[in-house]
Amino acid sequence: MNMTNYQSINLNKKGIQVYKGSLFLHDYLWFSSSEISKISTTIPVIHNYALSYALNQFSYAIFVGNTPKYEEDFKSFNCYATPSISLCSIRETITYNALDDKTLTTGDSAKKINSPNYGWKNVVVPNYFSKEEKDNLYAFKFYVFNYNSYKLPSVVRLGKKGASCRIYWDELEEPVAKYSKKPVSPSHSVNPLDISGNIIRGDVVKIPPHSFYRVATIEEDWFIFNLNKIVHLPKRILKKINAN
Repeated sequence: MNMTNYQSINLNKKGIQVYKGSLFLHDYLWFSSSEISKISTTIPVIHNYALSYALNQFSYAIFVGNTPKYEEDFKSFNCYATPSISLCSIRETITYNALDDKTLTTGDSAKKINSPNYGWKNVVVPNYFSKEEKDNLYAFKFYVFNYNSYKLPSVVRLGKKGASCRIYWDELEEPVAKYSKKPVSPSHSVNPLDISGNIIRGDVVKIPPHSFYRVATIEEDWFIFNLNKIVHLPKRILKKINAN
């Protein structure tokens, strides 16, 4: 794209809508952000890949192989999300006793006794709020780029146990992306693979499948300036616009 001749993009005219999402947990959210010995910990962040799969209601009944097929899957998606963070989530520790499903023992054959084999899960607890309360700090906030006139779901499932989640949506009116050579700090977390420009500084969150920036300052990239919010335009969406 020639930056000198094309300094702004009206996303609606390109068939793309931008929504702000406020996600609330209606069950305990559990996935292994980190795992040490028998302690599995969930931090209150959601990777944008996990969000994108959930919003597109895409999953595998049977998966062949060990390597994820992100790029192949994304081609069939109708929306793409930014990473999400909750600023005030509460966590609890759940103790469990691991058992072998077939033998109903703890699998410790050396001891000749069926002794407890405790493990611990640090999970994010549910929270229930109405649409009028959607802007509170317990919400997981994120942005979604929607295309193909896809109807975004209001209920999704996330995590290893498929925790049900409620999402409230607000559409950005007439979103226009503008190119900025100067450093800009988006109002949301950013996946480094979505950055077209240069990252000046950022606070890294380490989480599978790869880290992202909790906060970041980026230059020579595209942004939507909407009231008091700044939304970064992902490289994936920019490529989609150029392809059309």
